[in-house]
Amino acid sequence: MTEMAVPRVALGTLGPLLGSGGQAKVYAVPSVRLPDVAGPLVFKHYRPGQEPPAGLHALVLRRLRMDLPTRDRLDVRTAWPVRTVQDGGAVCGVLMPLIPDDYFHTRYLPSGAADRSLCEFQHLFVDPERARRLGMPVPGRKARLALCRDFAGVMHLLHTNNFVIGDINAKNAVFRLNAGPSVRLVDCDAIRIRGDAAVLAQLNAPDWDPPERTLSQSTDLYKFGLLVLRTLCPGNGASLYRDPDHVRGVLDGRGYRLLADAIGASPRRRPTARDWGLYFTELLGAGAPTTRAARISAPVVTTSGWVRDPTTRQWVQAGSDGQT
Repeated sequence: MTEMAVPRVALGTLGPLLGSGGQAKVYAVPSVRLPDVAGPLVFKHYRPGQEPPAGLHALVLRRLRMDLPTRDRLDVRTAWPVRTVQDGGAVCGVLMPLIPDDYFHTRYLPSGAADRSLCEFQHLFVDPERARRLGMPVPGRKARLALCRDFAGVMHLLHTNNFVIGDINAKNAVFRLNAGPSVRLVDCDAIRIRGDAAVLAQLNAPDWDPPERTLSQSTDLYKFGLLVLRTLCPGNGASLYRDPDHVRGVLDGRGYRLLADAIGASPRRRPTARDWGLYFTELLGAGAPTTRAARISAPVVTTSGWVRDPTTRQWVQAGSDGQT
């Protein structure tokens, strides 16, 4: 299949139901493969009355028109809509890559039953002692910093490709801790191209509302500040935190100022995803050379994919915007 849209009948017999929500049901589609997508796919089937308006095709087309390295990065970092699915000429759903197993966690209930669920960011806000009792993953400070850095990398990739995430919240990003802490965005059919109408209404989840009414890349940066605050300062009530003072003793003075600006009322003062990526990279000691520019003859690459351009001395994420 190479077309931007596929007919519902082409999916064949659907596999198991993988998830269900108010907007859609998600099914495995074991008989479907796409030449531009590595690995298995899922079918997100919108419920009657929840079908998206015009615009979903634009997200699919934008991905297909990306250069191969950028597209690969997008596929690794997001559950992006790769094809629309049509029934009777109308969009009824979307195909997306299957989220890998290592973004799931299995815990055992007191009954002995196994509960397998996505490692959503909301798990990181829970008091660590309570999380341990519930059998949930409890990453340490360094892993939490690495997850924040990786989320900044995802946001940088999307912002430099002219997308607005919009509804950043505790459930639409998932994480893994093995093979290096990393983040993947889900529910990406709610993302919009900057300047275009959203495919789905871009909303504010409870307790994630920014000062501005219109969602934009700037409100993405505000919500990312809330995510950093709540991820680095877990505990009772952490999902409601908005006071940057909570990070005193967790981040240094520079980090505190970045966070205070991020969740402040002035959109102009909010640090970019690149600003955050550079900060976390230096904080984690993954490379931040102090060598003078005259002695640098090639880009310096960090383990997180952030590079310092030898000419401009600017830090960018390799391969995300065509600069490196």
